[in-house]
Amino acid sequence: MEDVWIIDSGCFRHMTGHRKWFSSLNPVSTKEYITFGDNGQGKVMGVGSVSLSAKLSLREVAFVRNLGFNLVSVSQLLDEGFEVRFKKGACCVLDAEETLVCSLLPFGQSFADIWKWHRRLGHLSFDLASRLSSMGLIRGLPKLRADKDLVCHPRRHGKMVAASHNPVSRVMTSYPGELLHMDTVGPARVASVGGKWYVLVVVDDFRGSRGYFSWSLRMRRLVLFGIRYRG
Repeated sequence: MEDVWIIDSGCFRHMTGHRKWFSSLNPVSTKEYITFGDNGQGKVMGVGSVSLSAKLSLREVAFVRNLGFNLVSVSQLLDEGFEVRFKKGACCVLDAEETLVCSLLPFGQSFADIWKWHRRLGHLSFDLASRLSSMGLIRGLPKLRADKDLVCHPRRHGKMVAASHNPVSRVMTSYPGELLHMDTVGPARVASVGGKWYVLVVVDDFRGSRGYFSWSLRMRRLVLFGIRYRG
């Protein structure tokens, strides 16, 4: 549940056990402990700020060791000037101008189901999983309701596109053998006639594609070799 924030009317302050959420975090000068529902305790390691959305930034969030949930305190939201409205199946957070800043699902069976089936269906989008459940196309799939603020961070990272590197046309080296680019390929599905499973590929940076070499290897291990250039 490290990617889910739960709004809790019984929690006296915002808190999380996951360091990655903090945009800023300051150590605490005094020892403070939080008692969990099972009577276990977690030490407050620091206090900082967490941005849940473009419009909602939580202040004075406690970083608590061994806390497995991310909790949003209703009382602390009210102290910060927000208004919290609970209605059937949803919870809305509004600012002083009564503008919606965040909409959350209450933590219950429907909330747990949407995350469970999101993972079971290969991180299918929440909206599509909700639509599929309403069509009755998948046997055993219950009725799901997706909130627009639900975010799967592993899926978001997986859809990111790496920035491409501009090709380098000029030669960066001054003589053959100064810089070699090497990599191993394998194991192959079928061994070669000589019983080799791997290929060592070497490209000389000075000669580019004209300085391309390869060796077949039985095992992926350190190979000592020499290259002799003939003009």
